[in-house]
Amino acid sequence: MTQQNVNTAAKESKESSLKTSHILDLFYYVEEVSACQAQPQSFTPPAGAEELTAFDEEGPDYYSVWLADGWPVAIAAPMDGFFRVLTGEAA
Repeated sequence: MTQQNVNTAAKESKESSLKTSHILDLFYYVEEVSACQAQPQSFTPPAGAEELTAFDEEGPDYYSVWLADGWPVAIAAPMDGFFRVLTGEAA
């Protein structure tokens, strides 16, 4: 059994009750809503947000969704160089 120091565990390593399909639903929601919003020049995950990750069953790719106070606020498909944030600002 592998031991892990809970005081130094990464925030994103926390178990989530969401299934892969739920994480992907959140990913597609943020992708759709953020399409018409201004995006920052460089991506930095929102401070204090929880990262949820869904792995692609057909390849090495993965998708991340960041939640702040239980709401999706940013997404990433890092291996594709794709990042979006809900900024609330028109493009």
